[in-house]
Amino acid sequence: MLDLSTYVAGPSATMTLAQLGADVVRIDPIGGAPDVRRLPLAPDGSSLYWAGLNKGKRSVEVDLRGEAGRDVVRSLLRAGGEGHGILLTNAVGQPWLDYQQLRTHRPDLIMVHIGGQPDGKPAVDYTVNCEVGLPWLTGPADSTAPVNHVLPAWDLLTGLHAALSVLVADRARRHTGEGQFIRINLAEVALATMGHLGFVADVAVNGGGRRRDGNHLYGSYGCDFATADGRRVMVVALTSRHWQSLIELTGRREVVAALAEAMGVDFGREETRYQHREVITALLAPWFAERNHRDVVAALDRGQVLWGDYRTVAELVDAPDGLLARSGLFTQVRQSGAGTFPVPRPVSRAEGWGDDTTLLAPAVGADTDVVLQQWLGHDLDTVRALRASGIVGGR
Repeated sequence: MLDLSTYVAGPSATMTLAQLGADVVRIDPIGGAPDVRRLPLAPDGSSLYWAGLNKGKRSVEVDLRGEAGRDVVRSLLRAGGEGHGILLTNAVGQPWLDYQQLRTHRPDLIMVHIGGQPDGKPAVDYTVNCEVGLPWLTGPADSTAPVNHVLPAWDLLTGLHAALSVLVADRARRHTGEGQFIRINLAEVALATMGHLGFVADVAVNGGGRRRDGNHLYGSYGCDFATADGRRVMVVALTSRHWQSLIELTGRREVVAALAEAMGVDFGREETRYQHREVITALLAPWFAERNHRDVVAALDRGQVLWGDYRTVAELVDAPDGLLARSGLFTQVRQSGAGTFPVPRPVSRAEGWGDDTTLLAPAVGADTDVVLQQWLGHDLDTVRALRASGIVGGR
C-alpha cells in the first residue's frame, strides 16, 4: 500500500500495518515532508519522531508538484498483485488526489483519507482536544486554566481506526472486487470517544458533567500517595476485593467501618468510595508517608492491590526495574544517522507476524530504485532517467 501522509495519525496507521507484515511504501516529496525534521532530533539532525512513526516502511521520493511525479504515484497505484491499489493520505487541497479521479486509473482503489474537522476544515490533535472539554478536567483540582495533555490521543486513535479500515476494505475487495473511499477525521474520533465513555450522556442526562479532580480516579477509588523516601505511587482499588485488601494492609479497617457507620454509608460500593474519596485519601495518606517505597510496594503486592510508580521518561528508559525493561518489548536498533536506541517491536505478537526489518525507518527516498523496479518493472536506466529529470529523488 501507499502512504502519503504526515505527522501522527496517518503514519501511525501505516506503521501499525507495516509491523504486522504489510508492504508499505511512503511517497515522500523531494527532500521529505515537513515532519521529517520534527523534534526530538538526534545529534545528526535526523528526527527521532519521524523514525519512530515510519518503522518498517520503504520510501520513494517523488516530485509531487508536477504531473510527471504524480503519474509515478498513479502508476504505483495501478501496480498489480495482492495488497496493491491502497492509498492512505491526509493531504488537503490536492485535486489530483480526488478519489473519483484516481479511480479512473484504478477502479478498485481503496483510499483512506484522514481529515481534521467534519466540514473539511484542518485540525490537529490539540485543536480538537480543546473543543471536547478534557483540558478543563485535566490538572490540579484548584487550577483555573485549561491543561492540555501531552499525548496525541486523537491522532493515535484515528490511526488505529484507519488501519482497521484498510483491513476491512481490503477484505471486502477480495470478496466483491470493489474498492472503497473511507473518510475519517480527528474531530469525530474524539467526539465518538467522548460518547462511548459516557461524557456526553452525563451532560445530557444529568444536566452537568465531571469536574476537575486532580489524580483521583473518576467513578471509583484511586489516588496518588507520597512515600517517606520521596517516591510517589498511584493506587487503585477498583473492585471490592482491592478495597478490602487496601484498608486491611494499611490497618484502616476498623476506622473505616466506624466512619461508614457514623456516616450511614457503605464503602463496599464503588460509587460511595468515589463520593468520599477525599476523606478516604486523608485516612490512608499517613500510612504511605510513614513507610519507604520498598515497603509500600511490597505490601501492595502482597495484598494484590493495583499500583504503579510515578516515573519520569528518563526513568522509564533507564531504570533496570522499570516497565520498559520488564516488558521485553524493546530491542536495541541502529538507525542510520541517528545512532543506536531502544525500539519497540509490534505490540500485537504472533508467530510469523513481522520481523526485525519492521524496526527500522527508511531514509527519505532510500527505496526509490527498488520499488520502481519491483512494482513498475522499470529497468535501472529508466529510473536513472527519471532521477535525472527531477521527477524522482532517492539514492
